[in-house]
Amino acid sequence: MRQHIRENIPPGGSMTDLSLVGRGATAPETEDQPGQGSARSSASSRRGPSGGLDGCRADPFATAKEPRRSRRIRLNSSYGLSAFVGVVTYLAYGSLNHAWSNWVLFAVGIYMFLSIPIYSKLSNQIESVVTKRSKLETGGRIARYVPQLIVNLVLLWVFVEGQVIDPGGLDAIGGFFATAAWITIVSQGGQYLAKWLAHRNLGDADRNVVLAVSISATVNALAVSGVTWIQPIYIALSLCFGAAIFGLGVVTDTRFLSRHVRF
Repeated sequence: MRQHIRENIPPGGSMTDLSLVGRGATAPETEDQPGQGSARSSASSRRGPSGGLDGCRADPFATAKEPRRSRRIRLNSSYGLSAFVGVVTYLAYGSLNHAWSNWVLFAVGIYMFLSIPIYSKLSNQIESVVTKRSKLETGGRIARYVPQLIVNLVLLWVFVEGQVIDPGGLDAIGGFFATAAWITIVSQGGQYLAKWLAHRNLGDADRNVVLAVSISATVNALAVSGVTWIQPIYIALSLCFGAAIFGLGVVTDTRFLSRHVRF
């Protein structure tokens, strides 16, 4: 059998030439190799429902336009959802504060429409990078929380200075800085719930986050605009989300450190 293989090696070839098909070579690797037609047909016959060979490898013969088309569909969908968030924000704050003609509120709605798809994706990426480098869940969650807290502080200041909301309504939930912290925690909690659902194949992570931001924007508007009955519920919800987000992260990191660090 070994002698038969040697006799079929093409001139100038080597034993490694024969291993390309055996390890699932892609099209550029095999297109110049003789006698690979049968290998291509057999590879095609083994593609699983996901488009991969045996259901686990990407289709080597997929066109380059397919990933781009998929990205465009996702991008259009995300901007459609962010437009919904912008409209919800405008309607919520406009109706609760009688600020329909306030140009600042209109500008913030446009800003949310344009920024949320990028904002949600960057938040996911920042958390992922910091978690991988620090190897700590808490580090990634803090890295996600701090930039969003800064953004919410700026937006809340714009709302106050632009007379979209009455600053006196913030006193019942702790004042300016506490309100920004509550807003961020509620948004974070909704985003982690969205990612948890995505990890269980219920929607896409980025689009789930956009939906979570939409819901939290409505709840935030009710609390910030002085709706008294929701304010204690809002604070309790924020504390529960904060305990879940950072508490579970600390527990996970403690277990990791106890297994890998010797004192």
